[in-house]
Amino acid sequence: MIEELSGTFYEDDLTSLSRLLILYHNRYSFTVRRNDVGEFITSHEQGISKPDWLHWWFGQSKRDRIRQVKRRTAFILRHNPEVIEHLLAREDYGSEKAIYDALTSISNWVNTLSLEVITDKSIDLDGWKRELAFLVQQIPKPETATKRAARTRASESFQEQFTDVDIAESLLKFNRLKVILLTERWIVPIGDTDTYRYCKQAKGGRLYIAALYYVLMEKGYIKMTADAPQIAASFNSWLVHDFEQSSFIKAFQAEELSQFDGRERNPRTKYLTEVRLLLRDL
Repeated sequence: MIEELSGTFYEDDLTSLSRLLILYHNRYSFTVRRNDVGEFITSHEQGISKPDWLHWWFGQSKRDRIRQVKRRTAFILRHNPEVIEHLLAREDYGSEKAIYDALTSISNWVNTLSLEVITDKSIDLDGWKRELAFLVQQIPKPETATKRAARTRASESFQEQFTDVDIAESLLKFNRLKVILLTERWIVPIGDTDTYRYCKQAKGGRLYIAALYYVLMEKGYIKMTADAPQIAASFNSWLVHDFEQSSFIKAFQAEELSQFDGRERNPRTKYLTEVRLLLRDL
């Protein structure tokens, strides 16, 4: 009930899917009626499509986020109910593996969509695709969880995030990025080491770094294969800052990065605009 009232079930597609599973499990476990998955999906889609008066006291940005996630879930239930039917048909429907498989299927399906099929124009399709890609990467496959953790610790070099196959080309691009940041006084060198002090430590400093990563990804310079801890570690390998580590990691979570959508009156637009100008010649 607390999560329902606080809106945390609608932070992203994963939490919204978790809410659906909780409601289904309660119905499946305690109802005396015949279990009708199709009817459940229809009623759930109708329920989340109603006006969200329950969250009227939240700020505009949070209400917009809740509305966006609810509309995404409703779109899935309306146009691709098979993926949810397949999930609920599994005996392990609440397991990590089942959720990972379902979210991967949803991500693959959304990536096949074009703007022409999105009748609800309030759905940001490009942002949805990026966010789903990050979410899938952040949920470790149960059978490879140990291997994934080891890879996250091992891959700390920022240049490894670049899409170039040629290591020399990746290093060249990374060095060009550092020159731009040095010129604009975003960073200053620390002695003779290959580390730098981040100068934008005031309010909004984390958002500038997150916007930097977002624009690099937007331009296709950065791979969309890293999870939030790995992204933060890659920055920490060369950038010295005073941000609390858990807060720094949070800045690179999918739901956080997806908020750099460039919409009018979005408070993060100024960071996005400034970074796009900064990297226009990269």
